[in-house]
This record gives sequence, structure tokens and C-alpha cells, in this order.
Amino acid sequence: GEQEGKGMAAKNEKTPLMGGEDKPSMSLSHKEHRTVGALSLVAIMYFTVSGGIEGTETMIQTGGPLPTFIGIVLMGLALAVPTAMMTAELSTAFPENGGFVLWSRAAFGDAAAGMMGLLQFMLTAVDSALYPALFAAYLAQALKTEWSYLTLWTVQGLFILSITGLNLAGVANVGHGSLLMMSFLLVPFVLITVIALTGSFTGEAWVTGWAFNAGNWGDSLDDSKGLGDWSKFIVVLMWNMGFWERSSLITGEVKDVPTVFPPALAATVMIVVLGYVVPLMAFVGLDNDYAAYDNGYFIQIVYRVAGPIWGAWIGASQCVSAAGLFTNNLSTNAFMLCGMGEQGMVPTVFAYRLVDTRAPVVSIGLTVIVPVVLMFVGDFEMVLGVDMLIYSVCLLMAISSLIVLRVTDPELPRPFFIPVNTFWLCCIFTPSVLLCLYVIATSTTMQLLIAAVLFAAGALVLYGVSDARKAHPEWFEGVEEVSYVRPADTLFF
Repeated sequence: GEQEGKGMAAKNEKTPLMGGEDKPSMSLSHKEHRTVGALSLVAIMYFTVSGGIEGTETMIQTGGPLPTFIGIVLMGLALAVPTAMMTAELSTAFPENGGFVLWSRAAFGDAAAGMMGLLQFMLTAVDSALYPALFAAYLAQALKTEWSYLTLWTVQGLFILSITGLNLAGVANVGHGSLLMMSFLLVPFVLITVIALTGSFTGEAWVTGWAFNAGNWGDSLDDSKGLGDWSKFIVVLMWNMGFWERSSLITGEVKDVPTVFPPALAATVMIVVLGYVVPLMAFVGLDNDYAAYDNGYFIQIVYRVAGPIWGAWIGASQCVSAAGLFTNNLSTNAFMLCGMGEQGMVPTVFAYRLVDTRAPVVSIGLTVIVPVVLMFVGDFEMVLGVDMLIYSVCLLMAISSLIVLRVTDPELPRPFFIPVNTFWLCCIFTPSVLLCLYVIATSTTMQLLIAAVLFAAGALVLYGVSDARKAHPEWFEGVEEVSYVRPADTLFF
């Protein structure tokens, strides 16, 4: 690449170029280590975005069934499809670990990319801290038992150790494990949905005789009666339909990125949208006590309607959902750190891999430790309110990277290309931008304050990394077998 300050260029003579007409092929050794195929990638994407209908209960509780169904479809069109296409375009242009951090680096420089990486790390770490507790809660519900304090922490500890072991076994095993977990998770919901929907016209499901009322599908909660909470509804809806770009963090582990990544994203969008709407239609037809819809309520519905065997199966599937979400949060966060280490953005020790499994052991270790520490905080409600605020900022930066790179580096090879010019690209992403701005505008003062503290802490960390690079440049040599992403010379903010 001859263009200064944009795209990707050679780090040294041994590093393959990316960007420009003289781009050579990726090094053979790196190709051989790419182990994630199409089905595994779909499963990983599924858990980075959805992980099942758990978490959708709040939408029914705050808006009612009809707004939930409409909202999922509209959010799919306004947010999921555009961000999935963005992920496909930039992941095929920058097929290395680090994903949107590398996009930001190419568009805005190291400072912006470093801040984005740190914020994403903390956002995912906070999310991850919830899943051991959710797993234990779902397991207790499935077994109809209550844990003692010691048993509770034992269950959570074994859960963390098991998922950490899976990640240390390598990303190929994470992919295969995610595929098995997705299958186990979906099977009972598919069966219950099919059985329940047979009662759509008769009011009674075939074979089982479950009472079913399809008329519940048209219900919505009346805000004038104090039953609707539309601000919370929109934020939770966005939380359930967002995070498509997170799958880009493991791009460097995917076989034949241009061929595999775009169709995998398209398939996952369909699975996620249908996987929300159709099962929710079944559960709403079985139970219209919308105020009771809260985390874990699907298990209670199935226990009451179908009996303890079905209830235990649904409970087990929700345990698997928590395991899949935790597994892939750890994996994507670890490979983000690994990718940053490979590029020399953080010390190269974070790119160190186990010889047999090529798992980034140092990055996995840090990625596990932070959520474990956060588990002891106890009250995550306010911190979780910051999640969508930080995500909105990161998504705005990712969208900006897409548009800026279209302008500053139009010749960057893009095996997948959103087939519109820059003006229409801005139009396509306008709803996503407005959603992000809505989340930021409706954040509470405390949420904004916490976010500001995180930004300030991130700035201090970046300052420390910069000083360490000057004092010990040998710590930041990067990895030669990956394609180097050149940081932009100009910061746009």
C-alpha cells in the first residue's frame, strides 16, 4: 500500500501487506492455523448476539407481546442487518483477530482503537460476571431446589473452571462446543413451540391438550395505566438484537474469511430473529400474566403447563445458554486482546499461545480473572445500565470506521462490499445511529458518571501503555505471521 495514513501497510519486509493493489496472499502458516468453519462460526455468532430467548421476558413485561414482535422485526431491519453487513465488509477487509478494534485503528489511529478495546473489554467482562450466577439460578430452578451459600459458590466455581478449560482447549473446540450447546438449547424450545402452536386455531394443543390463546399475540401494555416502560423496552430490545460486530474479534481464526463470514452472518440473523419471535408466540399463547415475565419465567410456564420433565429440560437448556454465552464472551474478549498483542497495540505477551491448542493463554487468564473479581461486587444493576451506554459509543465508532474507510481508503480490498455509495451507506446506518444516541440521551446521571470514570481510566491506561512502549519497545514487537494493520496518521476526534 502506497497511501499514507489509511488502510493497511507493511510492518516490515516479512509481514504480508493488506490493502493496495500489491497485496500478496496470507502466509501459509497462518492459514493452516485457522480452524473455525462455517457451522462453528454460526454457533459462535449465535452466542455473541443471542444465546436463546432468555432475557426477552423483560420486553413482554414492559411492552407486551405485539410491541415485542414488531420491535424484534424492526430492530432486525434497523440494527441487526446493517451491523451484520458492516461486520461482513470490514471482517473480510481486515481478516485478523481484533475485529472492530483494528477497523478503528485503520480509520482513527491507535488512541481511538485502544480506548475502544478497553471499553469493550470492560463491557464484556461485566456481562460475563453475570453468567455463573445465572447458571446456578437456572440449575436450581430446573432441579426445584435452593442452594446453600457454599453449594452456590461451588457450582459457580466449577462452572468457571469448566468454561475456562474449554477455552484453553482451543477455539476449534469452542466452536464445536458452541454448536453442541446451540443444538441442545434449541431442541426443547422448538418442540414446545411446535406443540403449543398447534393450538393456535382450536385453543388446545394437539396431543398434549395444553390451553392456548392466540389472541394474546395482539396484546400491548397501556402506558397510560402505568404498565408500559417504553424506554426500558427499547434498551432491552437493542441489547437482545445488538453486538453483531463482536464476532469479528475472532476473524483471525476463521477459515477462508471471504467465503465463510458473510453467509454465516446472514444465517445467524435469520436464526436469531425467528428464534426470538416464534418461541415467544408460543409462550405468550400459554401464559398472559405479563407482569410476571422476568428472568427464568419460561421455566415456570413450562413446569405449570407441561409438567416437571419438560420444565427440567427447559431449565437445563437455559443452563446451557448461560454456558454458551459465558464461553463465547471469554473467547471473543481473549482473542481481542490476542489480536491487539499480535498488532503490537498491547504487549506481545497477550498474543502468546499454547503450543498444542494455540489458545491465547495469557489473554484468557486476564479475561477470566476480571469477571471473577466483579462477581464479588454483588449488585450489578447500575453497572449493567452502563453496558448499553458503552456499547452505543463503541457501535458509533465502528459505524464511523466503516464510513471513514470508505472515504479515506476506497481502494482497500473488500471481498464483501455493501453495494451502495457513501451517501446511501450513511442512510442505511441512520436508524442505528439514532438508536445509539437515544440510549445515550436516556442514560441516568449515575450511568453517565460511571461511563465518564471508565473513559478516564481508559485514558490513563492508554497513557501508561504509551510510556511503556517508549521505554520498552521490545515488549510491543507484535507477531510477524499476521497481517499488520497500519494506524491512521490523523485522529478525527
